[in-house]
Formats: sequence, structure tokens, C-alpha cells
Amino acid sequence: MHVPTCKGCRKQSGVRVTDIGSTVCIHCGTEEFDFLNPMYGRQLPFCVPLMPPVSYTRVKRFRKYLQRASMQQSGNSVPECTWRWLFTGGPYSGPGAIVRRLKRAPKHIRKKCYDSLPLLTKTLCPQVDVPTLSEMDKAKALTAFRTLDDAYNKGEPFVSYLFALEFILLRIGRGDILPFLNKIQCKKRRHAYRQRLQKIYQ
Repeated sequence: MHVPTCKGCRKQSGVRVTDIGSTVCIHCGTEEFDFLNPMYGRQLPFCVPLMPPVSYTRVKRFRKYLQRASMQQSGNSVPECTWRWLFTGGPYSGPGAIVRRLKRAPKHIRKKCYDSLPLLTKTLCPQVDVPTLSEMDKAKALTAFRTLDDAYNKGEPFVSYLFALEFILLRIGRGDILPFLNKIQCKKRRHAYRQRLQKIYQ
């Protein structure tokens, strides 16, 4: 393996290759990163993903919907183009008007953020009092969802998360949140989901 000459003191005898593939001169201390031996590439710590892969779970996804329902999110989670589209269509009387505006959004508004409706309503309708969920409410909802998650263990298609959130909030006595949530509209699906969930929780 060819070791280059130190660019600091111009000596070659003291240049050493480090564990991360850089070169360091033991005479003057100059470290260079433009020398990378291919054999080191597979061993570099920075080649390992900084964030380990996270396994998908239905509980994690439901928790995200629950956090959005309680407005535990940053305003940056809604794209700027979506905010602009909504602000140019105001003022709004309530969440229903916001949903109708989102449904008319052009194709470049790809992320319409229906799951962020409570935050959108809080921002765009200052005259509307948007209810929030307490930590106890969220704990109860997660406990109820785990019961639901355990029931779907035979490979059957999972229930809509939107309907599950709606059903569970009603079950824990927080139906006041429902006007601020986006809901599935298909009556056939709603009927099938309701029957399945009532059987699980009976």
C-alpha cells in the first residue's frame, strides 16, 4: 500500500494510516482525510447508519395519530406549500371548511395533512376552542389500542387507524375530539369496522 508524503513536514517515514482511513504524521501531527484506502471503506465508523433501523409496529403508528389528535407536533410537520394553500383560502369557520379546502388542493400539494386537522384548526380558526387530550387520556387510548392490536393476530387486514382512533376516543369518553379529526366516509367500511371492534371490546 502506497503511503503519501506528509503535506505538513514533507516526510514520508512518519505517516501512519488510522483506523478510520485518514493519515497522520507522527512528526508534525498533520492529519489528512483525502487519502482513503478502499480496504478501510467497509470498516469506517461513519459508514454505519447513524440511526439504526427502527422496526414498524402498529402501536407506534397509532401513537403518531394520537399525538396529532392532541396537537403534539411541530408546525414544520405541515409543509409550507400546504400552509400557503390554506392561508390563501381563509378565513375558515371550522374544521369542516378546512377539510373542504384541502380536498380542492392542486396536485403539487401532495401532503394534505388531514391527520393534523386539530393543529390546522387551532391555527386557522382562532375563534374555535380545540379540545386537547391529557396524558391520562392518551395512556387509556394506547391501552385500548393494544387490546385491538392483540386481536388482529391471524393475518387479517388491519382496521383503519382513523376509525380505530375515532372508536377508541369514544370508548374512553373523549368524543369531543371527533369533530376535529378526519374520518373515513365509506359507510360499508365503517359498519364492518364497528362490528369487528365491538366484538373485540365486548
